[in-house]
Amino acid sequence: MTDRRPLTHHEILRLIEPFTRRNHHVDLAASDRAERRLLFKPIVHGADADVFEGASEGLTLEDLRPNVWRLIRTVTLATGETAKLATEGSDLGDLLDRIEAVSLGTHFIEVGGVVLARSYRLEPTARTLGAPVVMALTAAEARLDGLTLKMKLSTAQGYPAEIELLPQADQPHDLPDDILAALGWDWRVLRRRGTGWIGTLRAPGREPERSKRIETALEVGVAHLTRTLAEPPRRFHERFVRARWLVLIRRMTPALGLAALLAGSVALAFADIPSDTPLARFLLALPGFMFYGIFGLRELPRLEVPAPPRPSSAPSWFPLRASREAQHVVSVQNA
Repeated sequence: MTDRRPLTHHEILRLIEPFTRRNHHVDLAASDRAERRLLFKPIVHGADADVFEGASEGLTLEDLRPNVWRLIRTVTLATGETAKLATEGSDLGDLLDRIEAVSLGTHFIEVGGVVLARSYRLEPTARTLGAPVVMALTAAEARLDGLTLKMKLSTAQGYPAEIELLPQADQPHDLPDDILAALGWDWRVLRRRGTGWIGTLRAPGREPERSKRIETALEVGVAHLTRTLAEPPRRFHERFVRARWLVLIRRMTPALGLAALLAGSVALAFADIPSDTPLARFLLALPGFMFYGIFGLRELPRLEVPAPPRPSSAPSWFPLRASREAQHVVSVQNA
């Protein structure tokens, strides 16, 4: 939101000039002059595009602050998947060049029959006009069979990506909290939030390697969930029983570490250590270093002792769906 005056007709004509030359026409009815935001009419692509047929491409131009604009491209497939590409700067022609240099098909990839839609931001490596840009992942979404996976990635370096699993039509049988954590160290266990589940995915490193690592992990995660949801719940335990026990040990590590420290503290209380020795000074300063290290972490460790992993006895991940399908089969047989 800006406290500056609304866009005038003459300003709009000046701003849209580089867009009009490239067949992007402003939609004045959808634009917001008071918020200094311009929307352009969507362009629907045919089969000759580098993305799925029927995909629509729309542009949004936002005035962030004096002489700084944000240009956002939104690509929507005919099946509903949406991805965005955003960049900021002062030269509108340069912003449009950056956006158009990234093909529409870059946003979408098929993983096991599921479309993974990925959104990015373009960041110049220097402030000079025409400087090379880095394409950083910001969000992703995949519509699985019964669940929607969403990912949001913070711009802050080192912070993990947030993972969210949301039910679609039917509420699934309670998912095991390690359904993604069983894939490896980068994945954290899921926690309930409302009707869905949230978790995190480690995102270390700098761009563009950081985004590439997350993209690879998401492809593995989508393929894993697609296969898992297509099988009975017990199959997940059968395929990942060893990995689930490793997740259990990983989750118990903070609690075990704390217990070991408490036991060590009690043992040291009975130890006869001279106060003027280096060891005594080190032990005196150790709690401070520990607290500093804990609060310096991107994610605070949880003190928990989770239940051992067990196979599920549920016949399906989606009980209501399975019941309706069974009733439909019976009705067809009786017809």
